[in-house]
Amino acid sequence: MQYRILPHGGEKIGVIGLGLGSVTPGTDVCSLLDYSLEKGINFYDLCGAYDFIYPEIKRTLSRHRSGVFTQVHLGAVYKNGAYAFSRNLSTVKDTFNRLLDTTGLEYTDFGFLHCIDEEKDLDYVLNKGIYELALKLKDQGIIKHLGFSTHSPLIAEKLINLGGFDLFMFSINAAFDFKKGDYAVGDSEERENLYRLAQSKGVAISVMKPFAGGQLLNAKLSPLGIVLTPVQCLAYVLERPAVVTVVAGATKISDIDDYMNYFTASKDELDYSALGTVLPEDAKGRCLYCNHCAPCPKKINVGLVNKYYDLSKLGDPLAKQHYLNLDHHASECNDCGHCDRRCPFKTQQIKRMHEIAGYFGI
Repeated sequence: MQYRILPHGGEKIGVIGLGLGSVTPGTDVCSLLDYSLEKGINFYDLCGAYDFIYPEIKRTLSRHRSGVFTQVHLGAVYKNGAYAFSRNLSTVKDTFNRLLDTTGLEYTDFGFLHCIDEEKDLDYVLNKGIYELALKLKDQGIIKHLGFSTHSPLIAEKLINLGGFDLFMFSINAAFDFKKGDYAVGDSEERENLYRLAQSKGVAISVMKPFAGGQLLNAKLSPLGIVLTPVQCLAYVLERPAVVTVVAGATKISDIDDYMNYFTASKDELDYSALGTVLPEDAKGRCLYCNHCAPCPKKINVGLVNKYYDLSKLGDPLAKQHYLNLDHHASECNDCGHCDRRCPFKTQQIKRMHEIAGYFGI
């Protein structure tokens, strides 16, 4: 397992997490969770499709409470044992308390304002008691960090700028980022700018739907017209700014093995540059930090140079220092054209290097 640090808090979170939304009746939840713990997974989204999973959590995750991190959603409720959605304050509060009691977790590391996708919903959550409930639970230590989930870049931007949130759950994959699929909310540039804004503010992202509901793994269903492997999807997502973990769903142990292959995959197996053949016009020409252009003859880390430049322009006060601390800078570019020829996304990196060198002065 590889770990990333939560900017606001310092917790070490595994880059591969586990979501329980795809678990169905008949699944051996205890074995699934025990195996995930053996593999070093320490981050869990507890918004399950069914509430039978919660007693199983008490027998597994709660026994390792200090070593795991959980997301609990204020708004995910259960009717007849199955997931439902509610903004009723009393129902939300009772469900949250019952979940903590049933799981034996005592607290949640991240308490989420659940699935806010529209302006009227945002207004209701902020002004009709649910946000206030989350703040009270945080003051009591029952929620350690505030978070939210959304599919809307606009809503995410507003909540990030409101302040006080340390993590949010967002649907990221190449299909959605390139405007393909039901949850592909926002254009390509708007989505990329959101990831950069989050990183500049120190707000981390836990990623849902990394495989676009499995469509990117299926030749007949892929909205991009090409098929990616699980590790290619994970590599793409983990290259996005601000991403701290990918919360992938699993129903069997072999699913977890598929995700863990990310850590032993070769560079070629992780390479998602085939996406360059299916980009919409408005997504071409922007650096996606994939470093497919490596190795640079002058040893410039082109992806990081671009990332720190984009973040600095968004107002990240640390980005300039991070850039200055690099061993090699954009000013060292000798215009050889290697990166321009290699870039699958048609980015004019030579032009960018001169632009970046002028911006930072080195």
